[in-house]
Amino acid sequence: MQYSGAASWFIRRGLAITVGVCAIAFAASRARAGGLEGADPAPYGRVGGGAARQRAVIERIEQLERENRALVGQNRVIQDQITSQQAEIAALKSQLEASMQPIRNFQHAAPELKQQVAEIVKQQKRLPVSVGFLTGWAESPYDMPGGFFYGAYLRDQLLTEEDGIPAGSVSGELMAGVVMGNHAVTKANLASSLGLVGPVSTWLDTVEIEPTAQYHLDLDAVGLKPIDFIQPYVLAGPGMWISLLSTPVVNKGSIPGNGFRHSDADFQAGGVYGIGFQLSLADLKSRPIQGILDKTSLGAEWRYNMLANGEQFQQYTGLVNIGF
Repeated sequence: MQYSGAASWFIRRGLAITVGVCAIAFAASRARAGGLEGADPAPYGRVGGGAARQRAVIERIEQLERENRALVGQNRVIQDQITSQQAEIAALKSQLEASMQPIRNFQHAAPELKQQVAEIVKQQKRLPVSVGFLTGWAESPYDMPGGFFYGAYLRDQLLTEEDGIPAGSVSGELMAGVVMGNHAVTKANLASSLGLVGPVSTWLDTVEIEPTAQYHLDLDAVGLKPIDFIQPYVLAGPGMWISLLSTPVVNKGSIPGNGFRHSDADFQAGGVYGIGFQLSLADLKSRPIQGILDKTSLGAEWRYNMLANGEQFQQYTGLVNIGF
C-alpha cells in the first residue's frame, strides 16, 4: 500500500510515541521491581489472605444455611410426628376413658353387688329345703318312765326377709317320731287287776306326728355377724300322739300263744312348742367333703308336748340337718 507524504508522517510519529511509552513503562516497572526487592511482602499477603478468609466465611455461611435448611426440614418432620403422637395420645385417652367407665359403674354398683353376694352366701348357709334326723331322750305320758326318741323331719322355707319377715325366715316342718324303750313293772293291766297275777312288765310306745311352723332368727341381721353360724329358732304347732301300752296275756302253762302280749292304743290330739338351734358346718374347710359340709348342720332341740287329755311331757334331742 502506498501512502501520501502527510499520512506517512503521522504513522511514523504514532509508532515513535508508542515505542516511547512502552519503553518508559518497561523502565518504570524495572525500577519499581528493583526498589521493592527485599521489602516486606506482608501487605500483599494480607490482601490475598483476606480474600481467602472471606471465601471461607462465605462457604461456612452457605454450609450453615444448608444445615439450617436441613434442621428446618427435620423440625417439620418432628412437628408432624408430635402432632401424630398427640392425636394418638388423645385417642388412647378416649379409649382409656371408655374402658374405665365399666369400672366406675362397677364401683358404683359394688355395694349392691356385695349385698347380693352376702345374701347368696346367707341363702347357701340356710338352704330352703332340708331333711333332718332327731334322737335323744323323752318323757312319756301317763306317768310311764321316759325312753329313747327317734324321729325324722322334712323342712321347707316358706317366707324370708324379702317377704317382710323381720330378721329371719319362717319354715314349715313335718316331724314324725316315736318314744320307746321305756317299761315298768305295774299292776296297770287287766290280769293284775283281776288278781290272776301280780305286777307284770309293761311298756309304752308313743308315736308323734307334729306339723309345725318355725321362725329362724338371722343373727347377722341383728348385728351379730361373728356368730351368725348359729341358727336359733322357735317352733309351735299342732300334734297327734298315738300311745301303745303293751301287757302280757296270761296263759297257764307252756301252751301255744304263751308269752303273747296285748297292746292297747290311745290316740290324742294336742299342741307342741319348743326351741332349738343349729350350727352350720360350712365354715369347716375340708376339700374332699366340702360340698357335704356346706349343706350340713348340727343342732339341739327341746319340745313340750301337750295332749288334749291333759297329759304333758318333754323331749330333748340332738339333730343332724342336711339341706338341698
